[in-house]
Amino acid sequence: MGLKRLIRDNHAFTEVLDTVLLLGVAIASFGVIAMTVLPFPIPATHPNVTLSAYIRGDYVFIEHMGGEPLQFKNISISVYIGDTPQSKPSLHEINPNGLWELGEYVKYFYNTTDLVSVLVVDTVSNTVLLEGNLRRGETPWIGAPPPILVSSLRTNTVDEDLICYAPSIQGFDAHTFIYNWKKGGVPIAEVMLPFDTQSSSTAKDYSGNGYDGIVHGATWESDGKIGGAYSFDGIDDSIVTPLPTIFNDWHNDFTISFWLYSKNIESDTSARCIVEAYIDANNSFQIFQYNSSIQFDFKIDGELKKSIRTTNLSENTWYNIALTWTYDTPIVYVNGSACPYLPGMLRDYGVGNTTSLTIGQRSDGNDSFYGHIDDFVIYRSTLSPEQIYQIYVDTKEGLSDHRTIVSEETQLGEMWSCTITPNNAQRDSDAIDSEILTIVSYPGGG
Repeated sequence: MGLKRLIRDNHAFTEVLDTVLLLGVAIASFGVIAMTVLPFPIPATHPNVTLSAYIRGDYVFIEHMGGEPLQFKNISISVYIGDTPQSKPSLHEINPNGLWELGEYVKYFYNTTDLVSVLVVDTVSNTVLLEGNLRRGETPWIGAPPPILVSSLRTNTVDEDLICYAPSIQGFDAHTFIYNWKKGGVPIAEVMLPFDTQSSSTAKDYSGNGYDGIVHGATWESDGKIGGAYSFDGIDDSIVTPLPTIFNDWHNDFTISFWLYSKNIESDTSARCIVEAYIDANNSFQIFQYNSSIQFDFKIDGELKKSIRTTNLSENTWYNIALTWTYDTPIVYVNGSACPYLPGMLRDYGVGNTTSLTIGQRSDGNDSFYGHIDDFVIYRSTLSPEQIYQIYVDTKEGLSDHRTIVSEETQLGEMWSCTITPNNAQRDSDAIDSEILTIVSYPGGG
């Protein structure tokens, strides 16, 4: 009986073992089939993308700065301004294809100093693409650094203004930013003297053309119209640069723009030279104050060709003065507005004797100006009335957070850029080159 039971138990064990082995083979075979035939679920990959949220003017922008396009419908954008949730806005698309691509953005109206909370999530991969807080005056951007140079509608067409914004600088307390606009890589300014750096010897030219000014007695003041300015004592102060080559031919178009603060334009009836471009005894150009106005006189080939003036101005007041010159046709602007044509009142005025550009008096040391001069620029073209006005608007509050080129200054195919130099009144930080924008045609529509 014992032997039979042992044999029977062995048979039972063998049957169980066979069953287990067959089951193992079946499971292994199914695994192989599943791996080779059936699709295996693959986790969603995280998008490789860079976003930036930043404050510009009265808006908060969230912009695609590079990487993969995103399906905009799959992106959750949660924005709170203060305690108020904002609905997801439409995407400003360059290519209307439903994808959020490089240079495209959403924006939210924002004209307060409330905290702005931003959370951007890809709902497919459940990935946080951007998260953080912004506040005007404290944290102007999060994520990738925002673009420096943009067009007003972000499509770079001939109908848009170009706006260059001051970049955020780490480890440097910038008081002002100096903007050197370039078209085709060439500065549009012949001379650029912002007077932002304290110096009793040199006024740096930021055009890149080498027209640094030598300071003779003029006093640097920290509280100019935009950053610093130079004060002239009305006795013997001046700033002298080499004569800009643009004055070698009167057929060259040019524009002169500066901020002026006269301390005696009403009380002193004598001529006081603000700037003189002296070429030779027969050719010169002079801007001077006389009888409460600013007068502009052109001596060409020994003759006084043009003499015009502004309306009456007040002393102890800042004015933006501009003159555009297209051969034989000067136009004068005060605070961005063209003046009516008024002939000059002083025809027999004195001229200098030294080839140079002299600010604050004539080149012979006479007729010295009493007051402040700031942000002196000579442009290599006749700027449009719209651009003259925009210069006034951009600078009238003493700010340097951005500068603008209006659409009237651009043409199809031109390549624009800007070099920005941060300045803290004692020195410059490293200059920063903006993006290069190529002006394209407007696509139109029905």
